[in-house]
Amino acid sequence: MNKTQVVTLRIPAELKIRLSHEAKAQGVSLNNLANYFLTTQLSQVEALSAIESRISKKDISTLKAKVTEILNAAPRKNTVPKWDEVKRN
Repeated sequence: MNKTQVVTLRIPAELKIRLSHEAKAQGVSLNNLANYFLTTQLSQVEALSAIESRISKKDISTLKAKVTEILNAAPRKNTVPKWDEVKRN
């Protein structure tokens, strides 16, 4: 089992109310919901930081050329499949 630590966070009362309502709606504890939100948000921030770090080491014109090459290699279709058509009245 993972070790846990108790952390006290000061958050606006309105945010706590919103979190409590959402936790109740989801059928989970406030602690579990807060952990989920913190984990998912931190994962997104870490992923973006990693991408930004990698991109900052590249030449922008080289990146643009590679994107253009990928887009040009993609097959082009001028028709929309029947299942994806928008029905208009």
